[in-house]
Amino acid sequence: MTAEIKHGTRGGYYAHRRRRESPCTECRAAINEYVKEYRERKGTTRNRRMETARRAAMNEVRDNHRAEYEEIYQRIKTEHGL
Repeated sequence: MTAEIKHGTRGGYYAHRRRRESPCTECRAAINEYVKEYRERKGTTRNRRMETARRAAMNEVRDNHRAEYEEIYQRIKTEHGL
């Protein structure tokens, strides 16, 4: 049984994502407000450093597992009609 989504909340946003749905307008607004407040509190420096680390890790995984990466990449492109 699937739980109801509390629309207009961060939890609602993530509930949509878990269901692989596009979040509704109210839930997108809630997550956008949260991110805005988070960035005001924490700044963007940490986020940029984390993104740099994620990209470096992804590059290393791609290089070490090229065939699997290509297979996944092609599957996702097909699923999204790209």
